[in-house]
Amino acid sequence: MHRRNFLKTSLATAALATSGLELFANTFRPELAGDYQLIRGNVGYYTNRGGTIGLYLPGGQPEGGVVVDTQFPDQATALLETLREQGRLTQFSLLANTHHHGDHTGGNGVIAPLATQYVAHERAKQNLIENLAKKDEKAELPLPKTTFGESWSTNLPDGKETVSLRHFGAAHTGGDAVVHFENANVAHLGDLLFNRRFPYIDPGAGGDILNWPVVMKKIRTHYDRNTIYIFGHAADGYPVFGTASDIKAFENYLKKLRNYVRKEIKKGTSLEDLKAKTETIPGAREWKFGERLRGVNLEVTYGALMAEKS
Repeated sequence: MHRRNFLKTSLATAALATSGLELFANTFRPELAGDYQLIRGNVGYYTNRGGTIGLYLPGGQPEGGVVVDTQFPDQATALLETLREQGRLTQFSLLANTHHHGDHTGGNGVIAPLATQYVAHERAKQNLIENLAKKDEKAELPLPKTTFGESWSTNLPDGKETVSLRHFGAAHTGGDAVVHFENANVAHLGDLLFNRRFPYIDPGAGGDILNWPVVMKKIRTHYDRNTIYIFGHAADGYPVFGTASDIKAFENYLKKLRNYVRKEIKKGTSLEDLKAKTETIPGAREWKFGERLRGVNLEVTYGALMAEKS
């Protein structure tokens, strides 16, 4: 009976992973007119619609900057217009993607032609190719020219900044990269961190909900206590950047989610009953926003734990 239930759960999880991504892509909270802010050392962020864009903008330079993720075409174009109005960059040294999801790569066609280098994790490129093939959009979005397995770095032309990308293991997807501006000590996490918002997990692209807290611990111990982190998404009223304390809080959410679902499985609680009775995760009640993805979190975790048992 357990095997039969597990197979049903696995099929449901696969279906929900696809529908959940579509749901997630269609439920971003809109920004009024885009939010562009510098954080530290010429590094900042831009939000509009989609995953947070990271920026390095060397002062007084016509080129040599960096863009991390690109949201969608309209938003990438709006960013360029904002920069041009401020007399900022028209050319970039680097475009980097934290992973392949459309709300982080949809504007690549706008930004990539303006960038000397375009880099992403090797699994992110594979995921992007597979997604584009499904949608028959191969000619519409450029692919990374450079990929890496564990780490990659480059020195920027202004001589004031080094950018390094590192993969810490499967988590949100199988190809997540942390982009670190070493001198400014600002790291873009992409969707490795959803600030007080139920996260999306993509097992079909190599994501691993059970390994995700392990990855978060690796990140907060790899970088130092002064590192500022840019997040892929945040709940209403919460910032898209923060500190190691936010990483630890999200790590705690992922652990409490795993422990909660495991206990319910041992009690014999069905997935349907679990989803029906759960509003927040015990021990991590700050995570209560974006509730339409709560079921995705429960279902993917349930399926992963059932697979672990079999």
